[in-house]
Amino acid sequence: MIAVRGWIRSFADTDEPIYVGIYTTYRHEGRGYVSVGFPVPQGGFTATLLPLDRPGGGLTLTSRSDLAHPGHYLTFVDPQTRDLTTLAVHGFSEHLDVYVENGELKAEHAFQLFGTPFMTLHYRIRRKP
Repeated sequence: MIAVRGWIRSFADTDEPIYVGIYTTYRHEGRGYVSVGFPVPQGGFTATLLPLDRPGGGLTLTSRSDLAHPGHYLTFVDPQTRDLTTLAVHGFSEHLDVYVENGELKAEHAFQLFGTPFMTLHYRIRRKP
């Protein structure tokens, strides 16, 4: 079974959309995965992440794995032929820790390019009123 969900990331002060994304969950050979997709012109960018228990509680989603599925993929649709091409994006990785701290849901989302960290996002996650 595959479940599909989506979200809109927006600015906190104006609620104006920044980008949209979808995510699916699926199982392959008894192991679960989370696949997150983002539209790009004439295609899509997909991150397939391995869910793991986070030490100390919470959830980790990571593309850093020797398994075949975790990783990043760029898909392009040729505008003339409508041919679909998908390429693995080697060297790009991400690691997302989701946890509760002092009653608040938080996340740290770290990105690397060929092993060099280049960005870490820190989230506080709240329900909209």
